[in-house]
Amino acid sequence: MRCPILKENEERALKILKEALGNKFDIIDLRLFGSKARGESSHESDIDVMIEVTDISPEIEAQIDDMIFEINLENDSFISAVIFSRKELEEGPLAESPIYKIVQKEGVPI
Repeated sequence: MRCPILKENEERALKILKEALGNKFDIIDLRLFGSKARGESSHESDIDVMIEVTDISPEIEAQIDDMIFEINLENDSFISAVIFSRKELEEGPLAESPIYKIVQKEGVPI
């Protein structure tokens, strides 16, 4: 993914995240959204990502959070993630949540 709004270390962090997630989980979708995706970021902006997995549990969410924490430390980045499961989106009310609608509208596939 080449996004002119992202710094080199941020692009590297997202690449590492995508690879690490793909090696460990069944990832359905991974998107950049928020100010970075809109091209409106400032120097202090975080890197908002949406991760959609087949299945979610507190353990999986904790593993993903730990993975992101390590990637942020190693790359001097600040990835902030929202995680959805396919089941939550198909069978629950989350598909109508404001954050999910924003991701669908402005999200950039990673």
